[in-house]
Amino acid sequence: MSETNMSLRKRVNTRARLVEAATVVFAEKGFAGARIDDVVHQAGFTRGAFYSNYSSMQELLREVIAAHAATLLQHAEIALGSIEGTPDVDAIMELLDALRPESRTLYILTAEYRLYRLRHPEEGAFQEARREFGRTLAKLVSTVLLRMGRKSTLSDDTLADVVAVFYLDSIASHYLEREDDAGLLRQVVEAIVLGLSEPIGQ
Repeated sequence: MSETNMSLRKRVNTRARLVEAATVVFAEKGFAGARIDDVVHQAGFTRGAFYSNYSSMQELLREVIAAHAATLLQHAEIALGSIEGTPDVDAIMELLDALRPESRTLYILTAEYRLYRLRHPEEGAFQEARREFGRTLAKLVSTVLLRMGRKSTLSDDTLADVVAVFYLDSIASHYLEREDDAGLLRQVVEAIVLGLSEPIGQ
């Protein structure tokens, strides 16, 4: 392996460890309470490792969110692919339930980012990664509907927003022990499948 490749690999590994460490720190302390020293200590690095990879904690938070969103969607695709035959509401609910732990982490991270943006509206929004997440989520939802012989009556972007809002809200409710919201999520899923879609060819 060349010196350049070794250096690149080391940099990738360093960033991955910082992202992993930041996930723990942000989840425990919140973004406002997190410090660079907290992250590098968790990762086993010095401050130099941070500054050689990131210009700010805001940049690191954005990468953390993007990484977890990509992982969640990848696992959702795998879980969807494992469903045999035509999916039904029960199968969809099982899939969503299996993704709860990862979704909880993503919910916390995105909530922290929203709070930061509300306090600092002058900073640029995290738009591109959000759009990419929405596009991939919409594709997943459309794939589920297609396998059920249906198609959405909404645009892909709107459909993804509806699913994301209600699902992430259900994640918060679940961990706050509001058990009645499990039934509400099922009603929303059924509404999307039956009320916001139609049989293909209709």
